[in-house]
Amino acid sequence: MVINLRRGFFSILAVGLVTAGLTACGGIPTSGEVRAGDPFSEEEFTDFVFNPLGPTKDADQLGILQGFIAAFTGTQGDYATAREFLSKDFKKEWDPRQSVLIRTGAPSYRALDESTMEFSFTSKAQLDETGAYTAVPPAVQNLDYSFVKEDGQWRISQAPPGIVLAESTFLTIFSKHALYFYDLSLQYLVPDERWFPGGTTATRIVNALLDGPPEWLKGAVVSQFPDGTQLTPGTTVTVESTVAQVDLTSDAAAADARQRQLMQLQLSESLSSVSGIASVEVSIAGSVLSITPLGANAPISQRPVDSRPLVLSDGQFGYLSGGKVTELDGLGPKIVALQPEAVTVGVGASVAAVLNANGVSLVRKDGEPKLLDSRPGLIAPSIDDFGYVWTVPASTPNALLAFDFAGKSYPVSVSLPTDSVIRSLDVSQDDSRVVILLQSSSGPRLLVASIIRDPSQGFVPIGIGTPVLDTIVDADTALDAAWIDRFSVATLAAVPDEARVTSYEIGGVQTSLGKLASSTAIVGGNGRTGLRVLDSEGTMQSPRGSSWQASATDIDLIATQR
Repeated sequence: MVINLRRGFFSILAVGLVTAGLTACGGIPTSGEVRAGDPFSEEEFTDFVFNPLGPTKDADQLGILQGFIAAFTGTQGDYATAREFLSKDFKKEWDPRQSVLIRTGAPSYRALDESTMEFSFTSKAQLDETGAYTAVPPAVQNLDYSFVKEDGQWRISQAPPGIVLAESTFLTIFSKHALYFYDLSLQYLVPDERWFPGGTTATRIVNALLDGPPEWLKGAVVSQFPDGTQLTPGTTVTVESTVAQVDLTSDAAAADARQRQLMQLQLSESLSSVSGIASVEVSIAGSVLSITPLGANAPISQRPVDSRPLVLSDGQFGYLSGGKVTELDGLGPKIVALQPEAVTVGVGASVAAVLNANGVSLVRKDGEPKLLDSRPGLIAPSIDDFGYVWTVPASTPNALLAFDFAGKSYPVSVSLPTDSVIRSLDVSQDDSRVVILLQSSSGPRLLVASIIRDPSQGFVPIGIGTPVLDTIVDADTALDAAWIDRFSVATLAAVPDEARVTSYEIGGVQTSLGKLASSTAIVGGNGRTGLRVLDSEGTMQSPRGSSWQASATDIDLIATQR
């Protein structure tokens, strides 16, 4: 049974769901004093709560196993109902939080011997104990469960750690939330998406945040909580009048005034997706801190780009609106003169990295274009906010270089398959992550990884970390990839006679965004509706609902905006 417990819906529930309960209580009082309620607990902000049934008397082994697996939906009391199916000795030993296997299709059961049963299903993703989501190739999983009789009733005496959920059930019980860390310059908030079940979401988010950056982001981001900072033992995150109250251990006292501001921002941004929380109050060992807001100096999480696409059309390079190109001031004529094949424009549209027949050049409003990399076979360049232009030849994906604006090159360490061809590389707005699309022997391959930088040398990129997303795209030919927003990327890949666009959440699910005619490039904008695709006929396509529609014609190229 699913019950909605959010207070905002209580009046509806009172009429439609709990009439019998009200009758049993003797009705609703119509007189008497008004009493203030207690502070909200996290349980009161849970959208859905499953209440699975415990063991049925004299159930056979199959009935016990099916009931145990059905009880994985009940997270209350640390899976108290599921533990009723376990033997006395195994109840405390079983660890349901170690992982979640997400299955698809119908499962099956079979007896292996008199005291063992096998549960089989096809998995498509998994969640680790930190809430990190990983899509996996579909594979059959076979899990064994042992049984023992206690007081004449079958109980499970051994079971794998973790739980198994159907995908639809997982998406009902768990919700995704972004933990926020900072780039090395403390200018940008960098998200790391995790999945948590309802009921204790806020506390889980704060505990995960205090554990620091995940492995894949280490060296690329930082946290501002002093080492050792945790929630005060025995406390949880409580919510009073939409204010989340977070009490930290005395380790947090080592933070200076600026750090405390950044700590509070990390907490407020990370908890912003939790229903019922509008702000955060931070205390240390019970003493509330007075923290002034960061104001205009606050790090940013997402910088909007101009909603108008940047294009080259009819000998002009600039913003397209109403069928007309408004030439980019100071840059447009210089870019056009280079006969560009690909363009990435930096923040403020004052600098651009341009690919043409001679290689990759830096174009600035002041001064002449400067050729940075003349190696043959270069792909479209990327540019970051620290003043580095990224270049790499398609056929040698590990020959990645970053050029400063003076023209000095720096090698960027990366380990990509040597037999692959790199089709695209784009640095994220927060300068801490990169999306790479390869053509591999297995087909198009998408990777998202962190960027390792050296703060002592102007944040020069020195390496690419282990990918957090590494997946084969369902198509034949890799074409292009782009950032949709801070949470997701899109791929453009081809099969005979058509192109496919697919969205990938970093730490989440993938979604088909439709099919188009033969296409060549994709660029991001402000979310999914800001995506633009250029087809082989020079028509720019824009998303409209579940399909794509022509939004402009006679386009020679579309540029990436930072």
